[in-house]
Amino acid sequence: MEKRLVRAALVYGAVWLACLAFYWGFLATGTLGGGGIMGYVILALGIALPIAGVVAAFLIGRAAELGWRRLAAPVVIAALYVLHTVATFSLSNVLGLTNIAPADLAVFLYGLIPAAIGLAIGCATAK
Repeated sequence: MEKRLVRAALVYGAVWLACLAFYWGFLATGTLGGGGIMGYVILALGIALPIAGVVAAFLIGRAAELGWRRLAAPVVIAALYVLHTVATFSLSNVLGLTNIAPADLAVFLYGLIPAAIGLAIGCATAK
């Protein structure tokens, strides 16, 4: 059980931190302009973080011994997804570096839905 939880945390945490570093690194160098930010949104928020959420939730779902506590995984992953948008877009807005829409409830759902799918698949395939 612990091995799956550690793997899930490592998978999502590594992708989350890589996306965060990618955003701030390219924003600092000036490479992330208007079109670059759209590309970042597609890559990080549309592909990388949802896939990492599915994989992490799948690994947690496979840990049958966690029982109903597995249901917390999609909520935690969705909260980290929202935290990512706050740590990138909202913070860069506050610093006056960009003008991007702030995080809202829809962002939470964008993180929750892929994680719930991964958890459902993981639970269905658990021993």
